[in-house]
Amino acid sequence: MNIKASTPPVTLTVSIDGAAPVTKTCDLLVVACEPRNLSGICDYTAAENAVFDQLTNFTFHTTLVRVKVPNPAPKYGIILAPTEITAMAGHVSGYRNETAKQFSLETANSMTENLVTVYQLQGPANPPMTEAEFLANLEQTLPTLDWWPYPDYEIVTDSTGAPVDLRTPYFDHFDNTGLRGGGPWNYLGLQGKNNTVFVHGSTCFESVLQCWQYGGMLLDQQEKLGWSLPADKTAPIIVLGAGPSGMMFAHRLQGLGYTNVEILESTDRFGGKTHTVTYDLPSPNGQPTPCELGTCYLSPAYDQMAAHFAACGFMEGNIREGMYLTANHQDPAGHTIRGMVTTGQFPGVTAPATLMDYDDYTLLKGYYEANQPFADPANWMAGFDADKVKAEIFVRLAEYDVLLALYRGLTLPMPLSAPTELLQYDSFYDFLAKNDLLILTGMLEYAYSVQGYGPLKQIPAYYGMIWISLPLTLGLIFSDKPAVTVLSKGWLDIWTQMAPTLCITANAQVTNITRMP
Repeated sequence: MNIKASTPPVTLTVSIDGAAPVTKTCDLLVVACEPRNLSGICDYTAAENAVFDQLTNFTFHTTLVRVKVPNPAPKYGIILAPTEITAMAGHVSGYRNETAKQFSLETANSMTENLVTVYQLQGPANPPMTEAEFLANLEQTLPTLDWWPYPDYEIVTDSTGAPVDLRTPYFDHFDNTGLRGGGPWNYLGLQGKNNTVFVHGSTCFESVLQCWQYGGMLLDQQEKLGWSLPADKTAPIIVLGAGPSGMMFAHRLQGLGYTNVEILESTDRFGGKTHTVTYDLPSPNGQPTPCELGTCYLSPAYDQMAAHFAACGFMEGNIREGMYLTANHQDPAGHTIRGMVTTGQFPGVTAPATLMDYDDYTLLKGYYEANQPFADPANWMAGFDADKVKAEIFVRLAEYDVLLALYRGLTLPMPLSAPTELLQYDSFYDFLAKNDLLILTGMLEYAYSVQGYGPLKQIPAYYGMIWISLPLTLGLIFSDKPAVTVLSKGWLDIWTQMAPTLCITANAQVTNITRMP
């Protein structure tokens, strides 16, 4: 059913700030929250429930800790342990030194204390680990890790004594069975029906970038997708959820001239899984440190979106910048702030070190995956030539881009119809192996898995190619920006600058939604 001014309005029962329920109506309902959270509240159809029932998710946990800087000082400000990502058992899988992110590792190491975010990831589980279980695992695990450099640490607490952490369901997606059954495209087929559109990350891929692109795709491709916005620009539109996807879609609607757009947010805050917490201390120069417990990194693929936000005034004073070893940002060639744990990553041979610089790991892991098994495991590195491997990576990256265009097309953020050939691969790693692209493993392992989206050997190839998109790969090659950037004031500052331009009603508990005539 196309959305027209004559269709019956959607009716919602809402309690705001605990007050008596009120009735709100709208011509268009935008579901930007996790759609499964509305089960039993919204009159979902059988077709909608069939899509949502196929979704699965991980559980993501981050904890902010205050550490004493040891002697000798750490060599890296960011560390990822791919083996723990692969296990997805809720153990510590890496950390980011927030002080080093903000001021450089050299500066952080000159201080007495630093702030560090610790990462944990659990795969699909029923029930998932609780916050207390994640924290207990962290306390038990950290002292045993030979790559954790801070023996003296404490979990940061807020004014109530609660730990400063984030535990959240993460990366709603379809497994291979769901993908091959048409999950994302069945989802796309729901758009506009029953006066409802869905823009939550589960529609495509859970990142701010893909949510931004998906919203744009829905609006740009209305005719092709068989739906339309209300003809009346004053028609009431209600958005459920003031996370990034809801705020960005409301912003897009306002840009199209719609003047009656209200966001209902069930909590007392906006920003969703963006959790920036800012501390004045410790600081080397009096400047604060924004610590990212949720949304964090940007790549060159974010350039167009970031430029739009900047043009709208949402990034005033919030600068995209790289992360560096040295205070003058002149890092030694071949050295980065990022380290990789090699444990379990080179089966059958001996890795040269337990902890390696990201650049070195990328080359060695690519060489290993492309050439294993080795006839002489004891001398497996005899044929390794870093310059040749680097050149081969660029060649294979170009081949990857060709296959990406062939298999999933160039429509961002996703193809409008199921890419049947791509869906036959069992995993992203399987795709790389069968297309002679395993030399890219080290690079893609970090680019994909560091965000908490799962390991290459388990995640469907489709999602790998949604995230490792053409703008990302071309940006890695040609952009004058660092491959990974952060925001000087944090991601939450974008939403804070955007929020006054939107109509957001906080603490709005929706108890019933009726969309049928």
